[in-house]
Amino acid sequence: MKRSIVEATHQTAEKIQKYYTWRASNYDAGTGFEAEHHLEAIQMANIHEGQRVLEVACGTGRATVDLASAVDTTGRLDALDLTEAMLNQARAKIEKLGLSTRVHFKHGNARDLPYPEATFDILYNGYMFDLIPLDGFLPILREFERVLKPGGKLVLLNMSKPDERKSFYEAIYEKGLAVAPCRPVLMSPFVEATGFMDIQRLYRPSRGFPVDRLWGQEIVLARKLAAE
Repeated sequence: MKRSIVEATHQTAEKIQKYYTWRASNYDAGTGFEAEHHLEAIQMANIHEGQRVLEVACGTGRATVDLASAVDTTGRLDALDLTEAMLNQARAKIEKLGLSTRVHFKHGNARDLPYPEATFDILYNGYMFDLIPLDGFLPILREFERVLKPGGKLVLLNMSKPDERKSFYEAIYEKGLAVAPCRPVLMSPFVEATGFMDIQRLYRPSRGFPVDRLWGQEIVLARKLAAE
């Protein structure tokens, strides 16, 4: 059983890498709706100058730019992604804006973060959990908890839905008929099960027909338990 889970995890990572290698050059053009939600999530993160921030699954760098601006010259942003082609897009954005000294890019997997324990004040993750199987949620969240400092803040942004009821889009996704490799998720129960505290969830319905009937966006904030 354990071997089967490992193999399935590897296959999922390969599938995501392949898809986003293909999408990297045109990803921003087709996902403009994400920008406003990233901005709101980053504002809610309340990042202070000088903090150490990790962005997991930075993609093309849409949020990376604003995160780098938030840490200012006294802070540091580490940005990690599974796909080199997406990292190249993010690097180009950061270099163009002259923010390279603030951002340290790394190729890696969210399931095995290449950082020491208790390193970061804030961990930001956008539009990743809606891509992966449910059995991958807790192992990844435990990795997020591991690299956060005691009292550190977790910020998640994902495709979501108003409540736990299965949406029409989920039914399409489960039948393999969805046009994208993602579906709505509800992250708060998994965040709570990992041991995070002070969990907050903000849901925003999508605008425009027919997407307003299919999915919305959620921002989930939580804190790692502080050391006693």
